[in-house]
Formats: sequence, structure tokens, C-alpha cells
Amino acid sequence: MRPLLLSCALLATTGLLSSCGEDPMGPDNRLALLALTQCQYDKATRLTDNAAAQGNADHTYRAWVLKAAILRDRGDAAGAEALNPGIEAAWEAAKERTLSEYRRERDIGMIEDVVRAERLARNRPEDCTDLPPMPSVEGAAE
Repeated sequence: MRPLLLSCALLATTGLLSSCGEDPMGPDNRLALLALTQCQYDKATRLTDNAAAQGNADHTYRAWVLKAAILRDRGDAAGAEALNPGIEAAWEAAKERTLSEYRRERDIGMIEDVVRAERLARNRPEDCTDLPPMPSVEGAAE
């Protein structure tokens, strides 16, 4: 129960969780964040895609930010960087102003901080090294 309280406290302080008014993240993004803390990258990515497809501009922006955090967590910095135009377009659609590099990095960094804190609270490595290795594609075809 304590890790959950820690996560809620972190989400509340970062502005990602709102107890009143409209949910700034949306349920699919919230589930994607949970999946990311558990190193379930494919599930987290599918959930961000679902969130972006719903049509809510704020949820779409958060989905793009989460997707960048997922790619960074997987070690794909170039893939995350390639999302920057989409992140900027989603921000501009939601906020009707230009996204600064500082704000983009801050938002991605907040997601990374929440994920790291949740993993540490659950006594798991920050980088998902405790997961069993994925079977190779070649091995699966044999």
C-alpha cells in the first residue's frame, strides 16, 4: 500500500493527478503510466495510442509525452527525439501556443521521475534489469 501512496503523492505534486475538475491525463494514459512502471512497454505504448485516438487534446499531448518516456526507458533516445514534432503539434493543439524545449523536457522528465520512484518504492531496479530476457525472434520461429 505504501508504494501506491508514494505514487499518488508524486503524481499529485507533479500536476499529473487532479482530484477535482477534468482529468488532465485520461484513463488510458494513467494505465500506460502504470504499465511503464512495470516495464510493460508494448502495453504502455498501446494504451498511449488509445489515449491519442480519443480526440481529447490534453490527453493526446500526455500520450505523446508518455510515448517519449517509454522510448527513453527502453534505451531508444533517437526514437524519443523523433517524436518531438508530434509532441509539439499536440501541445499547440491543446494549449494554442508554442511548446518550449524546456517545457517538453520537463514534462517527459516528470514522467521519468514518477516511474523511477515507483520502481524504487517496489524495490525494483530503475532500468528493468530484473526482467527475464525476451526470446529472440529467430528462436521463436524455430
